[in-house]
Parts: sequence; structure tokens; C-alpha cells
Amino acid sequence: MSFSLTPAEEARVRLAKLLGYSLDPISKKDMAMIIVISAVYGIDLFAVIFMLWNRRYPPLKSKGPLLMAAAYIACVFWFIGDLQINGHVHLAGTVLTNCKGIGVWVRVLLGVCTVSSLIALRSYGLFRVFKQNLPYRGIGLYLPFLVYCACTLVYGVVAQILSPSVTVEYMALLDICYCPKPFRGALYGYIWVTWLLVAIINWKIRNIKSSFNESREMAVSCVFVFIALIFNTVLQFTSPQYPFHQIQRIVTTSLDHLVTNLVWWMIMGGPLLNCLFRRQKYFEYWKAKLRKDGFQNEYDMESEATVFSSHNLSFRGSVDDFFLYADPGNPGERKVPELLPNGEPRPKSARRPKRQSKRSTLAYKRQSAQSAQTLTYMRPTNEHSGAASNLDPFDIRPPLSRTMTSTSTPPSNDPFGHRFSNNFHLPPMPSTRGRTDNPRPNESQSVLPREDSPRSFTVSDRVYMP
Repeated sequence: MSFSLTPAEEARVRLAKLLGYSLDPISKKDMAMIIVISAVYGIDLFAVIFMLWNRRYPPLKSKGPLLMAAAYIACVFWFIGDLQINGHVHLAGTVLTNCKGIGVWVRVLLGVCTVSSLIALRSYGLFRVFKQNLPYRGIGLYLPFLVYCACTLVYGVVAQILSPSVTVEYMALLDICYCPKPFRGALYGYIWVTWLLVAIINWKIRNIKSSFNESREMAVSCVFVFIALIFNTVLQFTSPQYPFHQIQRIVTTSLDHLVTNLVWWMIMGGPLLNCLFRRQKYFEYWKAKLRKDGFQNEYDMESEATVFSSHNLSFRGSVDDFFLYADPGNPGERKVPELLPNGEPRPKSARRPKRQSKRSTLAYKRQSAQSAQTLTYMRPTNEHSGAASNLDPFDIRPPLSRTMTSTSTPPSNDPFGHRFSNNFHLPPMPSTRGRTDNPRPNESQSVLPREDSPRSFTVSDRVYMP
């Protein structure tokens, strides 16, 4: 691949002039631009490797390192496609003559659209966690991303089916890929819609907790992205032959990849540099921000390896259980706070407790009825203070019907007294000798089952068979 003025390049310039075009030859200025941008992406590669190596470092983990690594790969695809579409290299005799494969699939679908969708996915994840009170996982998170990918795939399939003269075609005489205005309009309209959605989502999450607030970074990123979009859109429709002009093609490609690198470093630059130069101090600073924002209960901040990120929020139990608390007044019931941690009203879907199945309710009543016919039990007491120990707020066992407080030694007529601890003793067994009516015991007594009875009884949460 030559960047000097060869006889073949001179012939190409003369042929373009005969066709009415002013064509600047590919020169060492194009080579210099390729070297500079390639060097930048080389530095980015080391940054991505360092990021993935330290992906468990909490401030880095909170930024979604896997998504940002995928965004870097998409930027590289975009750059490869720009070299072809913008006319920086010779295409003849190479795979770059496949204008649809490189220009549409690599540059547009795997490059521009993938970068835009990954940035949108990050923003939507923060919106979902902090505004919709939903976890950063599940089909609800990835459904918009999958819909966008499906639309992008349909766009690529349609472009592949249509004639090259309608989409993009290789012009062998000029050694360049040419794209008609209608197809360019559809492409840039799609990109504009994507970044408008990104801007709207970031506007909605501009006031979230400072630990995960990227409003400044994303505001600056969106400004530069829209500047690049405006420049490219105007250039595409006012000067569609811009690949023929050296200054225009160099400025276009340089601006595109300056903006993509700026967006990437605005998101990852701070945590990366602090992880490299002041790892522990920045980690302590990050933990302090978490405590200030009220996340000390949701995050285990004892060590770096156990801190969860906003993209891997660990909800204890089900999704709703993260914001459910036991109601000490009604054991077994769950009480949902009306307000979120940020003071906003909780969505109705998260405020509604789960329904208890009919089967489990009947089983609960049957178990309670059986236990009422057998021995009742008591919970351990605090031997030092003499008062009942603090009830577990998440204890959902059925309430006690009777409480026995006897601490005497087991009576001699108790054949099972040796099996009980000191905190669980039975009262003396009532005598029925000489009685024929077998009267019902009063409420203060508890009756053992007969020896020939197959029933079991429960003491201290353990089952004993007679």
C-alpha cells in the first residue's frame, strides 16, 4: 500500500478530472493521520488490558469494564471502515473493495451503531437502578438493547439485499466506495435517534447519587458527539464527494475518532488513572462517597474484593426483598417502605407484597392445629438478665400460644426429660389414676401423648417420637 504519487495514482487523478471531479491523491498526510490514530488506539489497548486486569477494583467495576472493552473494539471496527469509506487508502486488489461488507457491516453496524448502543445501555442501566428501582440484570435491562440490535440487523440485511447502486458500491475507475444520499440519510437518521435517546436518558439521571453520577462526563460527551454529528451530517449532504478532498476526509475521520476516544476516556479515565497512581487512596475516597450517599448497608466495604458495583447490585432474596423489611408486629408479614432511599415514592409494583399461596396457608394452619394438640414450646430466655431475648425482626415462626417458664429439674415421671436442655422443661404430668371420665386439662397444663399414640410432638424445634 503506497502513499506516494505513483503513475497509477496520477492516472486516477486525471481520470477523475475527465469525469468532472477534483481528486486529491492519497499522500503521506493520510499516512500520518493513520499512524496517529493507530497510536492512540494502541494506547487505548493498553488501557483496556489494564482495566480488564483490574476489573474487580470497585471504582473500575462500577463503570462496567466489559461494556467499555466492547465499546473499544467497536471503535476499532469504526476506524477500519472509515479508512475505506473516506478514501484514505487504495482499495484495488484488497478485501476493502467489498464496500457492503466493510462499509455497512463493519463500519456502520459493528462500529457506529454498536458504540452508540453500548453507551446507551450503560445510561439505561443507571436509569433502571436509580430511577425505576429495578436491578441491573434480567431481560428488562437487555430488552431495549436487543430490540436495537434487531433493528440494526434488519438494516444490514436490507442493505445487503438491495442493489449496490442504491446502498453503496465500488467505483473501480476512481478506486473508491460511493454511497448515495438516500442511504446516507437513513444511516445518519438512525444515529441521530440513538444519541438523542442517550441524551434524554442522561438528562433523567443527572441527579442520582454522586457515587454513580456521570452527568458532567456525559454532558461533555454528548456535546462533542452532537458537534461531530452536525459536522458529518452537513458535510454528507453539502459535499458528498468529500473523500476526493484531502483536508475534508482527514478532518472527518480525525473528528470522529477524537470524539469516540473522548467519550471513552471521560467515562474510564478517572478510575483508570487513580487505580494506576493512587489505588488505595482513591478507594478510600470512593468508599467515603458511598457512605455519604447512604450505600453503606447495600455494600460490603471491608475489602476491594467484596464491594459490589451499581452494575452488579446484589439483592438479598428476590428483587423486591432488597427493599422489604419484616414487620415485628405481624410475624410472617413483610412491610414495604412507601419511599425509596432517595426520597421519591416507591413504584406501585414494588409496593405490593407477594401473595401467599393457598396451599402454604392451609399447611400453616394444619401445622398450628397439630402443635396445639401436642406440647407447646418456649423460646430460650436470657439467663443473665432474666428477660426474653430480642426477637429476630425476620422471624416468621407462628406466635406462641403458651409459654412455660419452669426452670426446675425434669420430674421423675417424665420419661423423656433427659433429652431436653435446661431451658426446655416439662411440667409434672397430671395423674389420671382412679378417674374414669378422663377430664380435659386446664389451660395451664400440657399433656403428653399416650405411649401407643403414633403422633409426634415438638420441643425446641426438634421432633421426638414416643
